[in-house]
Amino acid sequence: MPAAAAASEKIVALGLREMGKLRLFEAAYPEAARFSRRSLEFEDVADAHVDLAAANLFTSRLDEALKEISQALAADPRNATAWTIQGQAQIKKKDYRAAVESFQKSLEIRPDRETSYGLASCLLRLKEKEKAAAIFQQMTVASGDRSSLHLLFGVAYRNATLYGDAIREFQRALSLDPKVPNGHYFLGLTYLMRNEWVLTPEARRQFLAQLRVYPRNFFANYLLGYMAFSSNQPQEADHYLGEAATLNPSSSEAWLYLGLNAYRRKENQRAERLFRKDIRKAYTSLGRILIASGRAAEGERYFEKARAIQQRIIAENQEGSGLADSGGSGVSSADVSSLAQNEPPVPLGGTGKDAATPSDSNALSHAKLTQGQQRQAAAQEEFFRSVLGGAFSDLATVEAMQKQYAAALGHYQEAEGWDPKVPNLMRNLGFTAYRAGNQPEAIRALRKALALAPGDDAARAVLRELGTTVPGQVPQKKEDKKP
Repeated sequence: MPAAAAASEKIVALGLREMGKLRLFEAAYPEAARFSRRSLEFEDVADAHVDLAAANLFTSRLDEALKEISQALAADPRNATAWTIQGQAQIKKKDYRAAVESFQKSLEIRPDRETSYGLASCLLRLKEKEKAAAIFQQMTVASGDRSSLHLLFGVAYRNATLYGDAIREFQRALSLDPKVPNGHYFLGLTYLMRNEWVLTPEARRQFLAQLRVYPRNFFANYLLGYMAFSSNQPQEADHYLGEAATLNPSSSEAWLYLGLNAYRRKENQRAERLFRKDIRKAYTSLGRILIASGRAAEGERYFEKARAIQQRIIAENQEGSGLADSGGSGVSSADVSSLAQNEPPVPLGGTGKDAATPSDSNALSHAKLTQGQQRQAAAQEEFFRSVLGGAFSDLATVEAMQKQYAAALGHYQEAEGWDPKVPNLMRNLGFTAYRAGNQPEAIRALRKALALAPGDDAARAVLRELGTTVPGQVPQKKEDKKP
């Protein structure tokens, strides 16, 4: 029995780790963290700590990420991924010297382009340009002189405030491929940053060039709209900010400046509608934060406020309101630097509620997966769910045979959450709940079991004993015995 239980626990742990990795792939980081933490309850292995650290890193829980990495490295000092994630967390904490050491240790174990790029980026922050340039040269030799690489190099130089070098790299990327994704946007943004966010014609030309290449570029539309707003060109501001808000409805900045633009033109009703959109997102996000931190009642109050605003927006839209009407002058150019710069990613290239609740479409959308990747993720999840359902059921069966009914009941319930189609699951769950003294759960499960197997006289007898009626019940026979 102990060996059977241990084997089931290892399968459960592995299944939960794989679900955590899948959620990381989908960019559903809170769920990834929950699955990794849960897997550690069944088996303490370095990989689970690494995955949990990655989830914490992506949600900016940096101290928690570093704590998990320290445990992973204590168990496996040659885990290259752990060293890389530690370096990424140290970058976020602006400890660039420590990050250099972490990346170097990772590269000693396993060469990796992402880690090499992280190392070069840290060296630039430390103004060690020659060392960084040597790494960039190695990456170019390995992958070829490609426009996407020069975009990456430009971002690294720009983040280190080496604007001249960044402009050189972005121009090189555009010379290799005039349509390289976001190339003109990055160059225009660098011009803005070099000129301390003074909105220059030079930057404007690059944003317009970006829209000629790809008119649906959110970032170029947004900055052109902001530039028009700050220079008191209200119609142009409405055009570009409206495009940005349409392309990315979750952008609070686009809605904010659309609202300010309407307010400065004394279009107060339209401004109110636009501001309410922004406030609703803030209430929703705050509610989620509060619930996640254990303040459910306070969080629910903010959800109620968000729902009330949403209902008013819907009512007003039904009366014909919207963004079709077009409408100033603004804030100082220094405000641009305080805006959230949710930049488009530059790929390095190459290949690239309850714990049992399926990932919703929002998580998949956030991850920007292709349809093929979404199908692959869905197929993997279905497989992992069947594995976890069976493993939790097996573990519960062992516990029930050892008369550990409370533990068995909990694990049968988890099995149901993962895969209710596990054979005999509802029957086993019902009898275990009965023996654990949980009558409502016994009734619920045994009714389901009886619906699946109407000839199950033992389940019918327990339901009669518990004083409940069963559809299609047959008269009681004298030979019926309690199981």
